[in-house]
Order: sequence, then C-alpha cells, then structure tokens
Amino acid sequence: MPRRFLASVALAAAAVLAMSSTAFGHECFIANRSAQGDANATHSSRWATLTVADFAHSPDFPPGVDPDCFLAFWSSHGGPDAVTLRTDKTIGEGSNNPNLGNGKGLDHLEDAFGPLIGAAFGACAL
Repeated sequence: MPRRFLASVALAAAAVLAMSSTAFGHECFIANRSAQGDANATHSSRWATLTVADFAHSPDFPPGVDPDCFLAFWSSHGGPDAVTLRTDKTIGEGSNNPNLGNGKGLDHLEDAFGPLIGAAFGACAL
C-alpha cells in the first residue's frame, strides 16, 4: 500500500509538471462558459481548446501511465472532454476575488482538476 501511495504522489507531481508545459503554461479557463462560448473564444488568438484525449496521447503525458485507462477514469469521474484555456497570461493570479476558483467563473486547471488528474494517474499507473 505505501508503494502505491508513493507512486500516486509521484504521478500527481508529474501531472503538475505536465500542466506547466507549453500546452498548459497558462491554465486559466471560464468554468461556466457554454460550449458555444468556448467555440467563440477560440476565434481569439488568446484562447485555445485542448482536449484531454490529445493530452493523453501527447509527449507531455507522463510515462508509466496507461493513456486509455487515464481517459476512461477521467471521463467516468466527471472530467470534461476538453478545456478552453487562456494562452497568453494567467488571469486572476494573486487576486483576492472571492469568486475566483469557485467553479462558477474564472478558474485554474490545477485547482479545478488537480485531484482528479492525480487520482487518474494513480489508478492507471503501469
């Protein structure tokens, strides 16, 4: 049991590193924006939609984790198929706004999905 726990912690740390890669360099998103709103946001060069499937099959995905298992775990535990992220800056960093990170407006990927990413990595470690 302790070995699996340590592997989960290591994989969660890898998730944070992966999310800080080029693709996830600025991980702000609007939690309550509609699919149409996300699609319209990508008309700006400042927003991009990244799919979880693309992440799972990218070089940024940590080795030692089964990508298909990760996708199945992610989806079955309520993770979104895609997230539209701000690409040019981190919005709200250092803000005292009480609505930041509450799942209803501006949120950050790590805050919103960090535990799910860590759990998925831990469950799908090879």
